Amino acid sequence: MIPAAPQGRILEIACFNQESAVIAAGAGADRIELCKDYHLGGLSADTDILEKLKSQLTIPIYTMVRPHAEGFCYEGFDFEVMKQTLNSLKSCGADGFVFGILNRSSQKTCDPNVSWVDVSRNKQLVQLADGRPCTFHRAFDVIPESHWENALSDIMECGFTSILTNGGASGTRAMECVDKLQSLVRYKMQLQRESKLQSNRVPEIIVGGGVRASNIGLLHKITGVSAFHSAALLATEEVASAIEVFKMKDEITRGWQVNKKAK
Repeated sequence: MIPAAPQGRILEIACFNQESAVIAAGAGADRIELCKDYHLGGLSADTDILEKLKSQLTIPIYTMVRPHAEGFCYEGFDFEVMKQTLNSLKSCGADGFVFGILNRSSQKTCDPNVSWVDVSRNKQLVQLADGRPCTFHRAFDVIPESHWENALSDIMECGFTSILTNGGASGTRAMECVDKLQSLVRYKMQLQRESKLQSNRVPEIIVGGGVRASNIGLLHKITGVSAFHSAALLATEEVASAIEVFKMKDEITRGWQVNKKAK
């Protein structure tokens, strides 16, 4: 059965190896984002590791589809690789996919009418996912804030169920961008009000970028976002910390309960 798109509070852990995924799941993660090459910001997941994890874990595993780390604009060959990779991961049991393709032309002009999101090719990949949820990843962080409203509409048109962002330029942390994240949430709510058809489901905002147990509660309180993404890595370690995952899950669970009572 294809899993439903996420609703409510979500703690997604980005895992770059099999051990991290097993640890994260055991510590209470709601979902795994499987990829490789942490030092490159995450590239396409390995099918062999996905197959092993699908026999070990019961929580959803979303897989990265990103052929290289040289930006988010792709040549024709790269796009063919992305389609092949998505199909291979799908056949190995991936529950969802994480990718994002930008238009190269948008970065060469100041024209506000030029779309940063490559709607056509993103839509093709979403369709290849056969109903499995797709996240537009942090390619979103390259898009200027002045284009966010249009980008949100384009991403919704593509069929994405969520957007992963830190709310600012690539390399910054979510805590440095809380004002922008608040603006993004407002844009999303406005789009939600304007979208009257159920088929036009507005993508959920997932906050990532330096998210840890020490700040996840504050991020939730300030932005109102209930979906978070973290690698849960401490210092120079390459394996997720079970304690960090547990603490983050506890923080957002308590924050969610407080908000429910307040309503």
